[in-house]
Amino acid sequence: MKKSTTVILLVAVMILSTVLAGCSGNNAKNVAASSSNEASSGQESNKPDNKKIVIGLLAREEPDVQYVAEKLKAEGYDIETRVFSDNIALNTATEDGSLDANYFQNKPYLKSFNESKNTHLAAYGPEIFTTPVLFVSKKYKSIDELPDGAKVGIANDSANRARELQLLEANGLIKLKEGVDLPTLLDIEENPKNLNFVETDPRNRVGIFPDLDAMTAPSITVYQMNDPEVVTLFEETKEVYSNYGGIIFVVKEGYENTEWLDKAIALMTSQEYGDWLLETYHGVKKPLN
Repeated sequence: MKKSTTVILLVAVMILSTVLAGCSGNNAKNVAASSSNEASSGQESNKPDNKKIVIGLLAREEPDVQYVAEKLKAEGYDIETRVFSDNIALNTATEDGSLDANYFQNKPYLKSFNESKNTHLAAYGPEIFTTPVLFVSKKYKSIDELPDGAKVGIANDSANRARELQLLEANGLIKLKEGVDLPTLLDIEENPKNLNFVETDPRNRVGIFPDLDAMTAPSITVYQMNDPEVVTLFEETKEVYSNYGGIIFVVKEGYENTEWLDKAIALMTSQEYGDWLLETYHGVKKPLN
């Protein structure tokens, strides 16, 4: 009797061990599978959505990019535009990855910005369009009327300031030192009208215009002011503004999501887009392709 009881107990123990081992194995498999699924899910959620694009720009370029966004929507691209009020914030947001790209500057400005801010931004694709720089006034109708000591607004960043000073020199208002690539106010050798220069952020010049006698500004800025009382005293020649180049897309160095950029640039260098640009801005924005 005792022998039979012992045998039965041994068999029960063996069966229980087998069951527990099976359960342990299944649990391990389930845990492994769960971990694998979680990892896979995590990888999926961290994947960049190459069809969702964020482009930073100034208000003056928003219609241009929205035109492109509408065209690329049919191909599944969701392009969002974010309007900024100053150039530095635009480039900073591109550098830190908040933006996929920005669209507002030319190559000389980009080069100057990278050097001064130690950023790692790169031009992508060709120059799309350009606008000449104007010298405008709401108080005077000619250079001859401009009084001695007149207050003249001019950009405070190195690239735009140099370009605008060279425009004033080309039209006889000042004389600059020779051989200076990026002249500043300190490089003015002759100022026969004793012009009083007011340096300002390019985005702020419209706001201070009422306090000025005249100012330099891109033609698109003047166009957007939509003020019939503003008189253009002179403007850059085609040879000059062509040399300065035009607006480009800018990305952070190493940016790889370029399929949308290639499609956007293909559209923006087409005859269709060039015609739209000329018609929309009445020749103020001049396509370069």
